Amino acid sequence: MAQVETYPKNSFKINLSSLALKNYNFTYERSLARKVSFVAGYRSMPSTNLGQISFVNKALDRMDNTSLKDDLDQITTSNKTYTGEFRFYGGKHAGARGIYLSLYGRYSKFNVDYDYAYSTENKDYAIPISSSLKGLGGGLMIGAQWLIAKRVTFDWYVIGAHYGSLKGDATGIADLSSMTNEEKADLKDDFEGKVSIADKNYFRADVSNNGITAKPDAPFIGIRGLGFNLGIAF
Repeated sequence: MAQVETYPKNSFKINLSSLALKNYNFTYERSLARKVSFVAGYRSMPSTNLGQISFVNKALDRMDNTSLKDDLDQITTSNKTYTGEFRFYGGKHAGARGIYLSLYGRYSKFNVDYDYAYSTENKDYAIPISSSLKGLGGGLMIGAQWLIAKRVTFDWYVIGAHYGSLKGDATGIADLSSMTNEEKADLKDDFEGKVSIADKNYFRADVSNNGITAKPDAPFIGIRGLGFNLGIAF
C-alpha cells in the first residue's frame, strides 16, 4: 500500500523586508493540491514621510542626490494593497515547498500628500497637493519556499513584476489669480515634470485661479523581489 504523504496545508507569514520601508505585509497560504496553492496577501503602510525612512535616506546618501531628497521630504504617503496569487511548485517534496511560479493579481490604493512650492519672478506659492490613486494589475513572480523547521517556513520572493491600470486624481487648492497665463503654463509644465521618466510625463494637469487639478496618465507598474518572509506552517 502506498504511503500517504502528509504536509502542512496552511501557513501564515510576515514579510520581514517590507518592515524596512515601514510596510506591514502579511500573507496566508493554503495548499489546493500536492504542489499548487493559493495565497492571499495584505499590505499596509501608515501615513509616512518618505524622507524619514532610514532605508531611503541611506540610498539617497549613496546617490548624493540632494534635489531628490528635498522632494521626498515634502511627500507623505500611505497605502493599502491586496494580492491574490496561485503558486505552482516544483521539487520532489509534497506541499508548498521548493521553487515556485506565482501568477498574481494586485489592487492598491495610495494616498499621497505633497507640499509643492513654486516661485515666479514676483511671488512664492505654496500649493498643498492631495492625491488619491488606485491601481489594478496582474503579473508573474518566481520564488522559493523552505520548511526550515517542523512548523516554520521561509518564503523568498526572488523577482517578479506586474502591469495594469492606474486611476485617480490630485488636487492642490491655492489662490493663483495673481499669475499671468504664461506663468500658469510654466507652472503646469513644472508640475507635470515632477513625475516623469525619460522625458515622459505621467500626470496631466490643469491650472486655474483656484489651484491645480491633475489625473495620472500612467500604467500601474510594480516590481516584487528580495522579499524575505517568515511564518508558521500548520
